[in-house]
Amino acid sequence: MLIPTTKYGLAFCRTVGASGAVVIAIGGLLAGVQPFTDPAGVLPGVRDLRESAVLSVLVVYVGLTLLLAAWWRIGALVRRSQGPSWRELAVTAGWWAAPFVLITPVFSGDVYSYIAQGAMTAMGIDAYTAGPAVMGGPLSANVPPIWQFTPAPYGPVFLDLAGSVTRMTGEHTWSGVIGMRILALVGVGLLVWSVPRLARACGVEPNAAVWLSVLNPLVLLHLVADAHNDALMLGLMAAGLVFALDRHPVLGSGLIALAALVKAPAGLAVAFVVPIWAAALTGRWRWARAAVGAVGSAALTAVAATAVAGTGYGWIHALNTPTRARTWLSITTDLGNVTGRLTEWLGLASLDQAMHAWWTVGLVAAGCVIVGLWRYSAQLGPVTALGLSLGVLVVLGPVVHPWYLLWAIVPLAVAGSERIRRGVAVMSAVLVMFVLPGGVTPSVEAFTGAALGAAAVLVAFVATTGLGRRQLWAPLAAASGPFPVPAADGGSRVLELR
Repeated sequence: MLIPTTKYGLAFCRTVGASGAVVIAIGGLLAGVQPFTDPAGVLPGVRDLRESAVLSVLVVYVGLTLLLAAWWRIGALVRRSQGPSWRELAVTAGWWAAPFVLITPVFSGDVYSYIAQGAMTAMGIDAYTAGPAVMGGPLSANVPPIWQFTPAPYGPVFLDLAGSVTRMTGEHTWSGVIGMRILALVGVGLLVWSVPRLARACGVEPNAAVWLSVLNPLVLLHLVADAHNDALMLGLMAAGLVFALDRHPVLGSGLIALAALVKAPAGLAVAFVVPIWAAALTGRWRWARAAVGAVGSAALTAVAATAVAGTGYGWIHALNTPTRARTWLSITTDLGNVTGRLTEWLGLASLDQAMHAWWTVGLVAAGCVIVGLWRYSAQLGPVTALGLSLGVLVVLGPVVHPWYLLWAIVPLAVAGSERIRRGVAVMSAVLVMFVLPGGVTPSVEAFTGAALGAAAVLVAFVATTGLGRRQLWAPLAAASGPFPVPAADGGSRVLELR
């Protein structure tokens, strides 16, 4: 083994991961999602290099594999008794995020829709009844055709923040991307603050939780590089859970409500504040009192925030906007596509009718499972039950993108079950390699470039580090016992959530 100590191993992996991030940023110029004006296109040789899908994707996948290999190796270091602390891991996340701060998005162009919707809000146009096309201009031109005439499915808190960004950046697309990325980084910063505290409250080692969540390549690639608003949603939701566990459930419910007014799925966390709150109460009606308190606090916060934003409640009717994109990662969409073609051929139902039927079945099934998980939240732990519930909602939902799984990954990073955390680690590693850069069309050439880039780096990394089969699975090895929660009197306790 060529990495004999934890400190040297962390430094080596930090450098490898940062190098991978730099390579991804460079590859983004070739295969990323460029704005309509495409300022990178004037750089010498860029347009010529973009002609080769193999080369463009290969560059990105070399970086992806470097980043993933470094993250996986750090997972093995975290398992050691003298492994890196969560603060060292947070610094590593900063190293890896830095190359993405000033670039245009690599895998998804959703940030261009955010900018356009923010500009509409700043101009007084209702983004819940019209699409970016009504605005015209360069910001609208950056939005993909599928979203040109669709209303915004995001809550008033996010639209108000996006409007503030575009008031400062105007029609300058690159500045708008940076502004939206700053919002995403605020969300990631909240995760850095929240995850170690959640881990302690749930009896999990903070460094293992930070490795699985904040340092996760999915966070860096999709929340930082692509500036998805899921970052702000998750950061506020995690902070709300921290306050709820720290016996401030009113504040916790309020923060979760703000998270839901960024993106609706976070609202599910309010239900799991109820068992946390009930555990701190006594008396026969403690569950009912906790439910009224949690829902009431969240509702009052939502009403107040909506009034301040002044955008109204139109986002509720626009929650189905994302279903315009038919994603193959969605089980219910795939079933609807297959059965819909059959029913169309038989003259029984249209493709859309079959699709909506399967979506309904999926959401009803998800609702039933979530109710069951909520009922067993005392045994599972409320945060773990929330993570599993969000995972079920994503898997059985009509739209699935890799970054949607972060809704579940963040709370499951502090799950008390080692088996769950292992599954999250493997799923994360697979999903990192699942998405082609957004600027290329899926093709044989693109997949060839991905395979060549990944294979070359894996061979080199194994040869350099002496990584054998035993070391390969080290991040999935059993960890030590639960991490004790410091008590106010200097002792330790693990929260009892019954």
